[in-house]
Amino acid sequence: MKTTPKCLSGLGAAILALGLAVTLAPVSRAQVQSPGDSSGSASSAAASASPAPAPSSASAPAAVSETQQRLEELEKQVSVLQQQISNLQQADTPGLKTAAYSLNPPSDQAAPAAAAAPDKVTFAGLLGPMTISGFVDGYYSFNFNQPGNLADSTNPDGVDGNTLQFFDQSTNQFSLNAVELVVDKAADATPNGTGRAGYHIGVIYGQAAEAVNGTTFNGTSHTDFNNIALKEAYVDYIAPIGSGLTLTLGKFVTPAGNEVIETNGNWNYSRSILFYYAIPYFHFGASAKYTFNPKWSVTGYLVNGWNNTTEFNTGKTYGASVAWTPNMKWSITENYLAGPQCDTCFAGFVGKRNDNWRQLEDATIAWTPNAKWAFAFNGDYGYGDRFGNGVSTVDNSKPVSWWGIAPYAKYTFGPKAYFALRYEYFSDPDGFLLPFFFTNAHVQEATATFAYNLTSGLQTRFEFRDDWSNNNIFMKGSGTDIESESFSPRYVGSQPILTFGFIYTFSSANTK
Repeated sequence: MKTTPKCLSGLGAAILALGLAVTLAPVSRAQVQSPGDSSGSASSAAASASPAPAPSSASAPAAVSETQQRLEELEKQVSVLQQQISNLQQADTPGLKTAAYSLNPPSDQAAPAAAAAPDKVTFAGLLGPMTISGFVDGYYSFNFNQPGNLADSTNPDGVDGNTLQFFDQSTNQFSLNAVELVVDKAADATPNGTGRAGYHIGVIYGQAAEAVNGTTFNGTSHTDFNNIALKEAYVDYIAPIGSGLTLTLGKFVTPAGNEVIETNGNWNYSRSILFYYAIPYFHFGASAKYTFNPKWSVTGYLVNGWNNTTEFNTGKTYGASVAWTPNMKWSITENYLAGPQCDTCFAGFVGKRNDNWRQLEDATIAWTPNAKWAFAFNGDYGYGDRFGNGVSTVDNSKPVSWWGIAPYAKYTFGPKAYFALRYEYFSDPDGFLLPFFFTNAHVQEATATFAYNLTSGLQTRFEFRDDWSNNNIFMKGSGTDIESESFSPRYVGSQPILTFGFIYTFSSANTK
């Protein structure tokens, strides 16, 4: 605004110059006009009547020349002032704009940038690198054989509903499979990561906890029927060795198998026979994983044993996992676990201490040819134990064995729905892992599951499953005589089950 008076001063000078030019123009023209140009009697009369003497011929031309020169200079000044006024009007400097221009800027003038809105406070932001997640998993199961649901802590050998199943064993009623809550912080050694150390703690409640809370002893799984369990509790550390060596210490789920404890991590609602019997649920100990490149990684394990937080012997179970991912469509994982599962397992055992080793070979293959189809295969082979169900065999020098296979297929209709199939065959000829009356049993099952997402967090699953065996091992009816209070179960060779499951998954990472 300091240059505005200058603008007004220049404008005033221009107006004054124009006024002088207009005023002096007639006088100059009269002075330079020659007497000969005047005609008519009026001019002659005026001249003759004038008492004043005529100017001399020498002074007239000089006056005319001086006036003409001044007029030319004034015209030049007016031209310069007009150009300055035009430049001032077109100037884009805010200091040269008038008050009216500043209050009413042209439409193409850039408006001042709005102040940046403050960052929105979110639950995930408050937690920082820590994540809280989990799920709620319930179901209604209908077993066409109509068995009872009598097994509990006071009657562990009673009717257990759906035979061969633990996580969803209740039948003909609404039941809780599991509620899980996980608190974790992933180890991240990248420059902008959260640090080399991390942790993972998972607590589970429900029927699944009864199985996870158990132990494996003398070849069979035992549970205290406590329906709350510490599923996992471990710490991670990425050592600065090569591309990073991840060390883990604590309680963690087994690397074996194609299925996991959490239902939302599997294609089908029910678990496979291989998941329940051919492999362990968890381990307590240490592991070390090294990733050579995006295609290859190797993990080593040193743990107490199968499903044992507290070991029953002084020996340890050793293990290794090799994972190969050649491309985005294929992945192959091979697991090997071996070690003594008890010290002196039964009376009359012949052999050295910790000499009764159990070995497990587990392989999983996954193939995803396109966005619609996905396939998987799981195979297990166990060998080495020399006893069955805690009772000494006639010849304990002959080790027992078991094996099974399970192919899977999944078709995705869209972001909300998919259909999955599973078939499996499991052989336990010595009755080592299956219940004692399953001796020389060969069990098969086929499962069809349709899943639909009601929301991004709530999923429903409709499933039909049929188990069958070469022996009559599935209970038909409750087998209880109310009047005599006797228990006389009847067994058949198959078990068809219809299940409706609903799973709600949540994570603080998804909060807005």
